[in-house]
Amino acid sequence: MITAIHRFRTIVYSLAIALVAFAASSHGSASTRPNILMIAVDDLRPMLGCYGDTRIQTPHIDRLAENGVLFKRAYCQYAKCGTSRLSLLTGLRPDRIGVFGNNVRYVDQFRERNPDIRSLPRWFKDNGYHTLGFGKLYHDGWDQDSDWSAPPQPGREREMWEIVPEDDPSGPTIIANRLECPVIQSPDVEDEHLFAGRMTRDAISTVEGLPSEKPWFIAIGYRRPHLPFVAPKKYFDLYEPDQSWLPPNPLPGTDSPILAWFTSDGYRGTARNRGFQMPLPPTRQEAIDWNGYELRSYEGVPDVGSFSIEKQFDLLQAYAACISYVDEQIGKLLDALEDQDSNRETVIVFWSDHGWHLGEHSARGKMSNYEIATRVPFIISDPRIEPGKTDTIVELVDLYPTLCDLADIPEPEYLQGSSLRGALEKLDTDQSSFALSQYARYDDRYMGRAIRTDRFRYVDWIETETGKRIAEELYDHDSDSHERYNLASNPRYEKELSRLRESHQKEFGLSQ
Repeated sequence: MITAIHRFRTIVYSLAIALVAFAASSHGSASTRPNILMIAVDDLRPMLGCYGDTRIQTPHIDRLAENGVLFKRAYCQYAKCGTSRLSLLTGLRPDRIGVFGNNVRYVDQFRERNPDIRSLPRWFKDNGYHTLGFGKLYHDGWDQDSDWSAPPQPGREREMWEIVPEDDPSGPTIIANRLECPVIQSPDVEDEHLFAGRMTRDAISTVEGLPSEKPWFIAIGYRRPHLPFVAPKKYFDLYEPDQSWLPPNPLPGTDSPILAWFTSDGYRGTARNRGFQMPLPPTRQEAIDWNGYELRSYEGVPDVGSFSIEKQFDLLQAYAACISYVDEQIGKLLDALEDQDSNRETVIVFWSDHGWHLGEHSARGKMSNYEIATRVPFIISDPRIEPGKTDTIVELVDLYPTLCDLADIPEPEYLQGSSLRGALEKLDTDQSSFALSQYARYDDRYMGRAIRTDRFRYVDWIETETGKRIAEELYDHDSDSHERYNLASNPRYEKELSRLRESHQKEFGLSQ
């Protein structure tokens, strides 16, 4: 009986693959489909030259932007690595996925519940692409061999904590203990001494060796500027931050709920392991003093309390240095592609999984629904499409259907995003678009769901068990781009608040 069931499942699966291949052949032949290079960068806010930040030296990402379409207002669906990346790679929103933490058991349970969901690289593989993965694409440890035509190369286990031993800086790098890892390191080494440089070299070598008969989909994920801030010294030497680098909104916004900006609630265990007892729930002042514990848990910064101006400058310099280090690696990739003699076009996609607080709202790190944590750099370069910039509001969940559209292959029916081809081809498209983001607090006891429109950001905080509204946020970007004033209780905005509540309920599929 078991054998018969197994044979039946095999026949059904084979038939499904055949149908996919047939559908693909009706859209376009493999000989005309473009190659696709997808570049992911961890914890990168739009702190780039091409996004108007003249302090940051990113000539290669800027070059990519000049040859592609830059989305000025792109947003992630969840400001945390694991959920954001899983959402992008499956084309599903966080509520549909049901994964709100970085523990691997959550994603295993999701995959067990949804065996028919195909990731973006797996879908392209099933549709005739040669797929390869390098570095951090999913959250660390979440990779699937079935996504790729060859085993992925994410690096060593816990590669994120790669540092250079101080007593032998020219020797091999080591993986540090999480609680003993320095928050900043600027070793005087060459690019390839660190993982990002070695990965870039290996990826270029692989691309150069691929046959041109079959289109390829190659994804490359850079861990920096994720903590710890480690990059060769020459990139640190590019920067000397001053007062103008400090955030204009270092304190939480007026009338903003603690749930909105206290990003340390997931680090209680880490604080305990370091000998501290984090108050939960905290008072407003306690939340400010303990905020940003993702960064505080590293060596070289205070566990509790304020940061000196000098330390803030050091952190800003280190974050910028990591950006420039990654930019140089991306430049090497772009140069290699330009030198490659290929008979097909290459679509290049550049994105970050979420933004990052550098002291805004008293926070350091991601894990909020604010603009600074959810807005991301997002560039699509397709030689068939005129380059430019667009104000259209888009979401990372839109990438999956967009790449299917650009590659002329069918898209899975379950995708929750929409193709951006229209926005790519008509940069002044209608501005009635919006983006949805969300974040869970206090062990998922509360869920904050945000809708970002052309003018407003509205966030509704709901107690998960009861469905009771706990707090609301409303920010008017026409007058308050830094989200310093929560206007949810301002009677002058009652009409806008009512309209946004209705849109919010509808778009998130919540009961009225």
